[in-house]
Amino acid sequence: MITEKELLSKIDEDELISFLQKLVRSNSENPPGNERGSAQLIADLARGFGCSVELQEVEPGRPNVIATLEGDEPENMLFNGHTDTVKIGNTEKWTHDPLAGEIEDGYLYGRGSADMKAGLAAQLFAMKALADSGIPRKRSVMFTGVIDEEVFFKGTKALISAGKLRHCKVGYVSEPSNLKIVVRQKGGIEYIAKTYGKYAHSGAAFLGQNAILRMNNVLNALDLYNRDLQSRMDLPVLRYPTVNVGVIRGGTGVTFVPDLCEIEFDRQVLPGETVEQADREVREVISRVRKTHKIKVDLIKSQHFNTWEVSKTEPVIRYLSRAAEQVRGRRPAFTGINGYCEVELLAAHGIPSVVFGPGDIHTAHAPDERVKTQEVVDAARIYALLACEFAAATA
Repeated sequence: MITEKELLSKIDEDELISFLQKLVRSNSENPPGNERGSAQLIADLARGFGCSVELQEVEPGRPNVIATLEGDEPENMLFNGHTDTVKIGNTEKWTHDPLAGEIEDGYLYGRGSADMKAGLAAQLFAMKALADSGIPRKRSVMFTGVIDEEVFFKGTKALISAGKLRHCKVGYVSEPSNLKIVVRQKGGIEYIAKTYGKYAHSGAAFLGQNAILRMNNVLNALDLYNRDLQSRMDLPVLRYPTVNVGVIRGGTGVTFVPDLCEIEFDRQVLPGETVEQADREVREVISRVRKTHKIKVDLIKSQHFNTWEVSKTEPVIRYLSRAAEQVRGRRPAFTGINGYCEVELLAAHGIPSVVFGPGDIHTAHAPDERVKTQEVVDAARIYALLACEFAAATA
């Protein structure tokens, strides 16, 4: 029987980091959604070490990649991650080429390096180590690299609706967590608000009604609500609920009185709250603006995400804690995540799941996104122990 040391020796660290560089060099910004190149790289690698591979076309040119290392039984352990990234943004703010995968002082730089191509690479090379070890597999290990996590979560939703995850018993989502175990995350609600006015030339502005100035009443009310939320709670890492206005649109030029103004904002929801409660509060804020200022305000809910928590006593956590301690020589820390990822969708589908991956979430979505190469290697080793324990049916 192969030892754990022999299993981990099957992970070629240089090959792992080289593959991660290839993934970073494959531009998969979303929007517009360019995931095919990354999916093809993954599919080719997975086929090469013996996986059955399916490309699930969610939208034209945007496939999920599903790679399964088959065991004797249909039960799967799920490794999940997303192939899309946020946009690169202003390249002048980067000190490293965002699509080069450059390595400097132990960090690999590039868009998607932390969020979350490092996690994808680590999971795949864990499966490769298991395949190369020759350990008999009673159960299967499945990898899903999904599209569209950064916008509408179409990839994981497509997996669920098509029944692709029906045999999954536990799930590990490799979002960046600095190799801490994430046991809770925020939910959120996204809105569009619109105010209306009357169009006029600015030379006769007294004939118009300014929609942007009317929106100012909404902004002030949301600001007061946001400040009030700070007194609600103070959870570790997650802190308190917030409202953030991220987009404002209005007007066509300085010589025109605008007749329409729109904002996009979100209300973050913390464990202990409900989406329904938060939505009701936001609608009450907008209702007060309408009544106080006698203006028309339309409020449209775009989408929402539920909060998520998992008990530290769940088997999915215990298996991970044991593997992480074996690799790193110390018990892993627990944390929460300020944001939303697909672990909640998996858990709601009945798959006990957890977030754990290499990289720092605070570098994601920012210039000079980066990940420690050693964290990527450690993650692959931890995932390999997890995969082996499950596949050998000892978990």
